[in-house]
Amino acid sequence: MANYDRRSFLKGIGTTGLAVTVAGCSGGLVGGGGDDTLEKIGMTAYVRGGSWITAYIEAAEFWAEDQGIELEVRPNQQSAQKQVSDIRDFANGDHDAILVGVWSTGAAEGAINQAIEGGTPVFATNADTSSGEIPLYVGFSNYDGGASSAEEMLSALEEQKPDQDSYRVLNVRGVQGNQSANQRSQGFLDVMDERDDVEVAETLNGEYARDVAQSTTQQWLNNNEAVDGIYSGNLSMGLGVVQALRNLDMAVPKGEEGHIVLTQMDGSPEVNPLVGEGMIDAAVDQPNYFYNPIAMHYMREYVEAGNDQSVIPDVGDTVMADDLTIESGQHKGVELWSEPIWDPGEMREQNDHPWFRTNSIVIDQDNYDQPFLWGNVWGN
Repeated sequence: MANYDRRSFLKGIGTTGLAVTVAGCSGGLVGGGGDDTLEKIGMTAYVRGGSWITAYIEAAEFWAEDQGIELEVRPNQQSAQKQVSDIRDFANGDHDAILVGVWSTGAAEGAINQAIEGGTPVFATNADTSSGEIPLYVGFSNYDGGASSAEEMLSALEEQKPDQDSYRVLNVRGVQGNQSANQRSQGFLDVMDERDDVEVAETLNGEYARDVAQSTTQQWLNNNEAVDGIYSGNLSMGLGVVQALRNLDMAVPKGEEGHIVLTQMDGSPEVNPLVGEGMIDAAVDQPNYFYNPIAMHYMREYVEAGNDQSVIPDVGDTVMADDLTIESGQHKGVELWSEPIWDPGEMREQNDHPWFRTNSIVIDQDNYDQPFLWGNVWGN
């Protein structure tokens, strides 16, 4: 872990250089506000990419509004330089804290560390930073999601094809070299490697793109023997695989002869109905609209405690819904955050800082239409 004693000392010193934290007193300089209250947050994040990212951002805005917190969201415009500039601007302004969805894992590290050393805490969500100084990162595990997708595929294969002695499957992965793509693919492959009766016939690069996954999968299926299952590393590629099967007249729903078991990462407004129809057997989804409320919950406690790391659960702890209440509110026609689908939260260490690793949700025919799934709240 990072040295929190040193970090706490640095955060107790405002930009004027005056140490104001005194035993028995609560008056430390925090951010631009100058008192131990969380009133204004600056948020820098990627804001394009359809309904998934809209849910991630809007949920932050809704929850902040409900809590009486001013949230200023600035798109990073797919630019690490823009994100660095915004972090510095927030730190030099009147923001009490900063929320970051990192565009480039390492590029913003210097600006994040500088903000923290100046007294403005920085929390990360969804995409992590390499900075070891942040108090908390909130997000799910890409590796565990891939592993869960593999387990769902194995269960479906055994249930639907019990007379077979072995199975052949495809792995359609995201961009080569991308950290999340690597983790999602490896989680799937590691589970499959434990089975002597499963062959991963090929790993195809779908580049996180629907059209690429469709054309690549279709070409492979045209030129090779049939497979029993196909795993896709994100929602776009999963939809591309379904389209490939349709183009080849191989799109057969669950329960009918010739069905190819499909599991994938991510639900969506398009994916969830396909799960209901049995075209997709299971999708492992993220509680994306909880990421920022969870971070802001701990951020407020952290700021109100004078930037005290002790309010953050310890690495190794398990946080349950009974331990953490994210207040629900009426938004988008539902009681948002009423179902704690993030539970349990496992406290881990990543990049030398605490990681609140949320749970993931398996979407199947039993729950595909439930209002707690983001894809049923945020449409196209």
